[in-house]
Amino acid sequence: MTRIIENLANVAHSYDALFVDLWGCLHNGIAPFPDAIAALQAFRAQGGKVLLLTNSPKPKSMVMAQLDHMGVPRDAYDEISSSGDAAQLALISGVVGQKVYHLGPERDIPFFTDENGPINVERVPLTDAEASSARGCSMT
Repeated sequence: MTRIIENLANVAHSYDALFVDLWGCLHNGIAPFPDAIAALQAFRAQGGKVLLLTNSPKPKSMVMAQLDHMGVPRDAYDEISSSGDAAQLALISGVVGQKVYHLGPERDIPFFTDENGPINVERVPLTDAEASSARGCSMT
């Protein structure tokens, strides 16, 4: 028989860490879900770790700023991992090449900067590119 889990508190004692998707689980794109925030805070208060996951093309720093703006308290999670982080890592490590065509709005240009400053890639026209970035997602 399938077990119906009514809330996190019913199963939290069985886990050391939670991997939590952002959209639809923690917020609706505009505001956080209060019950989800409370559940994560309670889990962390009992020593659990919470990793927020998102397929957002934004790197962690930008996702964190977005969560701050929405009112998600930082004591509801320990860390954030995004698709934008993976794309930045691909750029930094050079696995997609050093010449990148950016297709997207100017507001996405901060994607080419990490906590250490500008990422060492050259933004070039499409005809000269080894990789492209569309709204912050690196694609070869």
